[in-house]
Amino acid sequence: MRPFTEKLLCCPLDPGILYTPFFYGLLPGDHRFFSLRPFCIPTDLPVIYSWIEQYRPEPCKTPLLPIRQLLETYQDLLTADYSQSLMALINHVPLMQIDIIRADLDEVSIREEMEPGDYSIHFLLSPEQQEPVSYFAQALNSCLYSFFSFPGIHRIYCKTAVNDRRSNSLLQEAGFILEKTISEYRGKVNIYRHDQVPTLME
Repeated sequence: MRPFTEKLLCCPLDPGILYTPFFYGLLPGDHRFFSLRPFCIPTDLPVIYSWIEQYRPEPCKTPLLPIRQLLETYQDLLTADYSQSLMALINHVPLMQIDIIRADLDEVSIREEMEPGDYSIHFLLSPEQQEPVSYFAQALNSCLYSFFSFPGIHRIYCKTAVNDRRSNSLLQEAGFILEKTISEYRGKVNIYRHDQVPTLME
């Protein structure tokens, strides 16, 4: 794998362009092609909408997030100078959607004292890829390796619900350290921190 250092990671992009992947390689024990590229609204928004629909509990009583609201969210992430929305793929098939945001402008800053170089991530895993948590952890590690290769990124935060066992296991396997557990209006959440460049197995 190789880092992409020609541009800043969080820089405004055209939401309608399908950009070439800037990071690629193989995950350990897998011959398939791994790549990371900016989110493309025309290509990726229908995919994410389908994922969200599949994650809804059955029978579902809550309405699905309006697609216009979802579109505006990704448009804001892609055109800002403090965030970036990305897609991780295996053989060009979406595996994970991940956003990285300057931490002082993210909700995690309400509970943590942020410093320059602190960022936070939000991710959504494909419900269509039947891979173990360890596989997704390796994919997340590859994303983190890429993020840390950009100038000015020193620590990465992530928070997840305490009862979300899969996400907690994934973050722990990817090398995140549990900072604290807090109570929010939606229940208890864990705040994790990662401040070391992951070692990628070849």
